[in-house]
Amino acid sequence: MALSACAAPAPDTVLLNGKIFTANPAQPWAQAIAIRGDRVIAVGGTTTVGAQAGNSTRQIDLGGRTVVPGFNDAHAHIGPHFSLVRLKSGDDPTTAELEAALAAAVASAAPGQFIQGAFGERVWLDTGVTRAWLDARVADHPVRLSAWTGHGVVLSSAALKLAGIDESIGDPEGGRLLRDAGGRLNGRAEEYGVYLIDRRLAMLVEPAPATDTYRAFASQAAELGITSVQLMGDALPEADIMSHLVEARTALRWHVYRFPIKEAGAQTTDGRPHLPPQPAPNLDARGMKFILDGTPIERLAFLRAPYSNAPQERGRLNFTAERLKEFVGWAYGSEDPMLMHAVGDGAIDAYLTALEQTGLPEVWREKRPRLEHGDMLVPDLLARAKKLGVVVVQNPAHLTLGPALEAAFGADRVRHVEPLKTLLAEGIPLALGSDGPLSPFLNIMFATTHPSRPSEALTREEAVSAYTRGSAFAEHAEKDKGHLSPGALADLAVLSADVFSVPSSELPGITSVMTMIGGRVVHDVGVIGRRTP
Repeated sequence: MALSACAAPAPDTVLLNGKIFTANPAQPWAQAIAIRGDRVIAVGGTTTVGAQAGNSTRQIDLGGRTVVPGFNDAHAHIGPHFSLVRLKSGDDPTTAELEAALAAAVASAAPGQFIQGAFGERVWLDTGVTRAWLDARVADHPVRLSAWTGHGVVLSSAALKLAGIDESIGDPEGGRLLRDAGGRLNGRAEEYGVYLIDRRLAMLVEPAPATDTYRAFASQAAELGITSVQLMGDALPEADIMSHLVEARTALRWHVYRFPIKEAGAQTTDGRPHLPPQPAPNLDARGMKFILDGTPIERLAFLRAPYSNAPQERGRLNFTAERLKEFVGWAYGSEDPMLMHAVGDGAIDAYLTALEQTGLPEVWREKRPRLEHGDMLVPDLLARAKKLGVVVVQNPAHLTLGPALEAAFGADRVRHVEPLKTLLAEGIPLALGSDGPLSPFLNIMFATTHPSRPSEALTREEAVSAYTRGSAFAEHAEKDKGHLSPGALADLAVLSADVFSVPSSELPGITSVMTMIGGRVVHDVGVIGRRTP
């Protein structure tokens, strides 16, 4: 008797006996998943799904382990750099502590090796820390010191020379290369001045180690259950990044957003929308990101009212209202997604105004303009953001800055910053990304405790959903990614502990014991139960 022509082929793989969070509101929990090719074909109970297995089906006994959709880091920064020695000075050292850390770094560095370090508010506000200050302490090494926020740097003369920065250069659009009273570059840079210098330095790294940077990131991501990353393409020009990713041949799904930089004297910005070819199935290069203001740590976030700890300052916008409307118009008139970094309430207001003045809300809702960080998306701005379909991409490490934010904004304003729970209650889409520490589990701890505003903390399920389904929605990929439903890509992570029930303090220790991308195992520590055949 012939088999029915309609009989479906058996799955390639079934995962059984698990605690599976699908991130699908219609069926949030399951025990088993069946996979054929690169897609999920069934989700349900172990008995029902297991019955679909054929003679050649690989059966994986999860042994009760927790499974989640592969995490999608919605805001990551990766870039190649020279062999370097990193300073050990803490997040907010004094100038004296920074000087001691520099001396220790010089003592351990190879001849001519790059020295790099981070500082906080205290060093940045010490205007005496300049290239001359660095040159007097480090004679034989290029030195780059950065505010840990990434929005301000101080470079030595050797580092400036390496980057091709001399006295003839003008400020790039949106940034500043600071100068002393005599008009000479003092080694300090802000905003797009930082990004210009860093791009020039990154472009000097040899191709092989540059490619290895992306390979190493993909390997670390797999260990953490990250299967997709949305890369802010500021380190290198987009074409260079894509070239390295093609060469790296990683399984990780990459979405690269280009980052236009207009140097002084350039006639055009390299950000006009285009849809570049997708050189591999796991690479997407659509979209552009702009940075509209800085952060309150350097007092560069643009506020509607002055800083509480600096009453004469409100920060500033990196672009004029007219230029901002031009950028927004590019996104409105194309299929190119728009990402706008805006932290201060003045910057967010300016962004929403540009969206409102440039297009129809119903069109914007389809395009999903993104607000990266949006720390001061305060109550009077929420309704405007919702009407325009704005997607908020928050980075949970920012939620640890309570004391610094209270000093900058004052007690009244700080009560309304960094909303999470309120965004979901208002129906504003939320995605999570790292923008710093890569571990989703550390970031979930921050999102579910919210040290700055505990009342805005998410539940574990909400946080995982924002890190998976929410991030996929932010990149217009929710049909394929971010959930474990029939028809979705089989991107998932089997966790070392239950992210939904362990004490909060144990969250940062969680890893993935097995990660799958498109039904293929890309990371496995060998602790999953017996597999057949």
